[in-house]
Amino acid sequence: MALKSLVLAGAAALLTASPALAGEALLGVYQHDIMDGISHGGHFEHGKDIVFGFRTASLDELSAIWSPHVHFIVGLNTLGETSYAAAGFDWRFKFGPDDRFYVEPGIGGGIHTGDVNLPSPNDPGLTSAQIAYRLHQWQTKLDLGSRVLFEPELSLGWKATDRWSVEMSWIHMSHAQLAGPQNPGLGDFGFRAVYRYGVDK
Repeated sequence: MALKSLVLAGAAALLTASPALAGEALLGVYQHDIMDGISHGGHFEHGKDIVFGFRTASLDELSAIWSPHVHFIVGLNTLGETSYAAAGFDWRFKFGPDDRFYVEPGIGGGIHTGDVNLPSPNDPGLTSAQIAYRLHQWQTKLDLGSRVLFEPELSLGWKATDRWSVEMSWIHMSHAQLAGPQNPGLGDFGFRAVYRYGVDK
């Protein structure tokens, strides 16, 4: 329910944004649950994630933290596995001819629909069938350890036109073991199209 509320809020904000406001709309396809050297995924969940959202222009009101962009994204898994919503800050560093390339690291927080704190097969008093079932859950389910997670991300972008860009993007979600030792993380990697509206910054 919380994820649904965030999706609806984000969609409403995107659809009602005034053309006079500056920002970017995002839409991409990502490989879900990858092995990226930080996440221990790659075999728990499968499918693709359709990731959409929006990002503001850099905000001079937040000059104390180097005028970041603010992003809101939703990732929906095509096989009905873990989906998520996240929001946070990004900082863009342009380079190359006419500043048409950029790298954009970001950090935020998110929530997800996946499993949290699966019951242990080592609990006392379990029958052999209960132990087998719990062990199977541990071996086949992605337990992210917390409903609320950090969401670092990194994008490499190319500004194709004044309005359109293409980004190669990595998104990670985990709790950095702040909520306990169960912290496999979730990594997504993919490409997304970016439409820029309003004043370009």
